[in-house]
Amino acid sequence: MLRYAAFLLLIPALVGLGTVAGAAPRSDVLGARAQDLADPVWELRERIEAGDVALTWDSAHGYLAATLEALDVPVSSQTLVFSRTSLQTDRIAPWSPRAIYFNDDVYVAWVFESPSLEIASVDPTGDVRFYTISQFDPERAVVSPKSTTCLMCHESRSVTGGRPGLILLSVLPDELGYPVANLHEGSTSDRTPWARRWGGWYVTGTHGDTPHAGNVRADALAHEIGDADAYVSGFDFGGTNVTDLSDYFFTEPYPTPHSDVVALMVLTHQVNVHNLIALVRAETEEALEQEAYRIRSGAVEPVGPEGHLPATISRVEWLVDRLMRAMVFADELPLPSPVAGTAEFAEEFEAAGPATRSGASLRQLDLETRLFRHRLSYLVHSDAFRAMPDLPKSMFARRLVAALEGRQPSDLEDDERAAILEILGETEPELLALGAG
Repeated sequence: MLRYAAFLLLIPALVGLGTVAGAAPRSDVLGARAQDLADPVWELRERIEAGDVALTWDSAHGYLAATLEALDVPVSSQTLVFSRTSLQTDRIAPWSPRAIYFNDDVYVAWVFESPSLEIASVDPTGDVRFYTISQFDPERAVVSPKSTTCLMCHESRSVTGGRPGLILLSVLPDELGYPVANLHEGSTSDRTPWARRWGGWYVTGTHGDTPHAGNVRADALAHEIGDADAYVSGFDFGGTNVTDLSDYFFTEPYPTPHSDVVALMVLTHQVNVHNLIALVRAETEEALEQEAYRIRSGAVEPVGPEGHLPATISRVEWLVDRLMRAMVFADELPLPSPVAGTAEFAEEFEAAGPATRSGASLRQLDLETRLFRHRLSYLVHSDAFRAMPDLPKSMFARRLVAALEGRQPSDLEDDERAAILEILGETEPELLALGAG
């Protein structure tokens, strides 16, 4: 489900947790607070089956509105992808895009006249789970877990490190929506040049004169184009500052006529960080299991400041460095000009997260030269981050505090470091304490 620009939603099966003698305890592998956290869609499923919740069906969108409300996913987060790059190629097209909605933990996809909603949920203790809700039974919503079918698309060595994960790509679609070629390597990220972002997506908003790759398609069919790379390099994407999509397709069937550029920018950042958190967790679990086996076999003894083998520390540190760079926007390219969306997403997003008594928050947007005012990802507040294994989380916290206190080089400005320290001091004091330890 959800493939390529159709925004390949994410991850999958649980990773074994080392039950052999000598393995790290579950609280160390998963994180001390993991036992208190849960997959929000699984919780909703249990509440529906227990009769505590009943989703309301409507003739326009089936269970979409009720599902978004139950999972606290804002309608303003709607983004629209029109490239035929998912399993539902017969239903997705430039004139019938797939709508994707998201919050910090859940992604919901709706396709006009599709038999089911598709949902991916970030399980704090086990990566991401996939679900569908049948749209054909107006009497009772059935939330069905899925795995194999979804995972056929949700694994990429070049994008997700060879493990199942979220993928958000940019392609040049042909006139029917079939992809001609990818516009960049790997998943779209904060480092992707503006001109190469969001090919195959509709984008509403204003952003100056620098075009992105959204809202356009080739004037030929994919099979008619011989050298796809040459065709892409000479293609004039050109479209900028689209605020009304009614000239592109009939927008009335959709809950909102927008595919907000700010929502797309946040989605781009979030997908990459979720992937890295999942990769850190999975690799740490594997490293600790291998370490336990080596210790149990008597081949080595644990050494080092963390009480772990040097090989374990080295493997985890490399991944923590990648996560750290992504979460402090170390490689973020500057915006070409001030950006403004067309929906209420920016206001609703900023209001959703924890804030200090003075109103400062990691969710505050900049949109002048960069995405966020304070360059530390709001996903430090997420259950997925909080449930990260203790070893990489403590490494991350120490590096973060050192950077915020000016003891480690970073791109953060002095006033920015002070603001982030204040925000974390009131909203995530445990993380600061872990970093100071």
